[in-house]
This record gives sequence, structure tokens and C-alpha cells, in this order.
Amino acid sequence: MVTGALLVIGSIAGASTLRRDRREAPSITRVSLQDLQPRNDFHLVGVIEPARTIEVKVDSGRGSVVEKKVAAGDQVKAGQALFVYSNPEGSLAIKEAEQTTANRRSAVEQAQRQTNQKWEQYNKVTTQLEETKQKITTAKDEDKEALEDRKNELEIQQSQLLMEAQNSENSIGDATLELERAELELNSVKEQHGSDVVEAGIDGIVKDIDERQMNMSASETAPESPFMTIVDTSRLFLKGTVDEFRRSQLEPGQKVQLKDRNGGSQQWTGQITRVGDMKEPSVVVEEQGANPNLSQFSFEVALDKSETPPSIGTHCFVELIEENQTEIKLPKSFVFYEEDKPFIYVVENHKISKKQVELSEDEMDEAMYLLESELDLDSELVFPTNDVKVGMDVRTNDPTN
Repeated sequence: MVTGALLVIGSIAGASTLRRDRREAPSITRVSLQDLQPRNDFHLVGVIEPARTIEVKVDSGRGSVVEKKVAAGDQVKAGQALFVYSNPEGSLAIKEAEQTTANRRSAVEQAQRQTNQKWEQYNKVTTQLEETKQKITTAKDEDKEALEDRKNELEIQQSQLLMEAQNSENSIGDATLELERAELELNSVKEQHGSDVVEAGIDGIVKDIDERQMNMSASETAPESPFMTIVDTSRLFLKGTVDEFRRSQLEPGQKVQLKDRNGGSQQWTGQITRVGDMKEPSVVVEEQGANPNLSQFSFEVALDKSETPPSIGTHCFVELIEENQTEIKLPKSFVFYEEDKPFIYVVENHKISKKQVELSEDEMDEAMYLLESELDLDSELVFPTNDVKVGMDVRTNDPTN
């Protein structure tokens, strides 16, 4: 951090001289007190990954892909159509199986109706038979012969209808069995040929589409690569490895700060969710100072929600956040003395002002002071050069280092 501050100071001095030579107004380089705090030298690296990744491959047995319903970069919901197959033979087989199933279902319904009718007829005849028997007991002798004939006729009808109703009951069972076979066959055909429409299994973003796999004939061999890739970005994670010596310094729940390895001022925060127990294949990462002779262990960070989250695949530096930091440190180069009293330049209301401070020596770093002040860490300081004067305006386009 000190080396960096010295480099900033050198660049400021050189730039100031050049500006004076050009007779231009000096540009003020300012820096926040927070950014002047020494950074933890515990650095790791990792890659941003989504919560889940689903790869959708083309099944040539279901036909060729003839239509896309989404484009790369689209946000999709589970159940939303992704693309459509064209498979005339498969569609015909499914329609035939569906028709057979419908016929078998109708047969079951017909058997149930016929059985109900037989039982209604049987119950009607049984009622008539009971009424005739009752009449015989009270009838006159000359009427009993006709009633006996009627009773015998009804008994024959009852016996016949009972047999027909029971047979009808059996036919329901046979028809139901045939329906079950048809439904199994339909499921088998659908599983073999599938639906013409493929739907998303998760909410997410369509990351990649391999356009080369569109309209491939059944004779062509589909590549192993997926046709579409959908990533679930509802939660982002950073995954990386840590060597065996520094693994003990990580534990779930620790807060961390992430920075893009390719530069830029944007930062993100998160917390460690997992530290692996199993050794990973050794990977030498120079930014970590990794040693190929040390065992590596995986770790994972869950990122906090952000309005501008990092892109999938971004490589980031990872630093632990010191939550209990109470001492405020200040590089000695930012302090100047007047009448043996220490001062610093701060930005207040877009103007430079001079502020007296109380300092003590930092036993851990001879290039730093411990600052005893009510200044907030977001306060902006200005490096004291000959060009800096109290009351100078600080323009919004002045650089910040």
C-alpha cells in the first residue's frame, strides 16, 4: 500500500510539473480515507458461476429442430417453450396411440353403461317378481294359475338378466385392462418420440445457442455439445481453491470483497459458504502465490445482491473483510506540519481545507500514523503538493486515486 502511495505521489509531482510548464491550472488528485487503509494481504482468486446451469441437447430420435422460441440473452421461466422439433413419423405414432387410447376409454364407458342398464332391468324384474308372489298369496283360486305362470316367466327373466349383468361386470374389467395397456403404449410412444415442444426446466437466462444444430436431418449425428445452455442467475457464486496453509484462515460466514481481475473500479461483496475438505487437483495461481507442492482445497462464496452484478465467468480477486477494524491509519506522506503541528488537506463542500489532526506512531508500520480523528472513512484527502492551496475548488472531473 505504501509503495502504491509513493507511486501515486511520484505521478502527481510529475503531472504537476508538466501542467505548470503548460501554464495550466493544477488538477487535484484526491483519495478517500477508506482507500488509504492497509489492505489484508490475504488474496485468493475465483470464477463467478451461476446457481445452476442446465444444458439442453438435441435428441435426433425426436426429429430435427425447426424453430427456436428464444434467443441468447433472453430471460425464461420454467415451462416456457425453448424450441420445436419436426418429426412427422413420431407425431403420427403418437396420434395413433392417442386414438387407440381414446377408443379403449370409450369401450370402458360403454361397458359401464351397459352394465348399469342390465342391473336396472334386473332390479325392475325382481321388483315385479316380488309383487307377483305377494298377489298369489291373496288371489282367488281361479286367478292363481295365471299368476303362477307370470311368476315363472319373471323368474326366468330375472335369472337371465342376472347372468347378463354379471357378464357385463366382467366386460368392464376386460375393457379397463385394455385401456391400461393402451395408456402404457401411449406413454412409451411419447417417451420414445417426445413432444414436439421442448420447455425450460428452470428460471434463468439463455446463455448460448448452437445455431449449427438447427434443421439437422435424422441421419446426421448430433454433436455432444448442448444446443442451448440456461443459467440460473437468481444467486451468483464465486468458486476457487485455497492452499493447505491458508485454508485454516477461511470459514463459512466470513465476509469478503471481490474485484475484477481485469481491472475496473467495480467491487462486490459476499460471504464464504463452503470450504472443502477434499483435496483438489493442484492448480498454480500466481496471484495467490500458490505453490505447486501444496495441496489445494475448494472454497465457495455467495455474492450479495447487486444492481450491477458481475458477469458469469468473470475472474475475481478475493479479500477478507476485517469487520472489527477500529484503528484508522494514515500514510505519513499525507501529513504536513506548520509550527510543529500536524495537518492534512481534506475536501469539504468541494473546496480544499486544512485540518489539524492528532497522530500516534504505528508500531506495526513505520510508514503509517494512527489517526485520532472524527473523520469518516469516506472523507476525501488531498496529497499535499506545492500546488495545493486552502480554498481551491475541487472539480467533479478531478481524478481520484
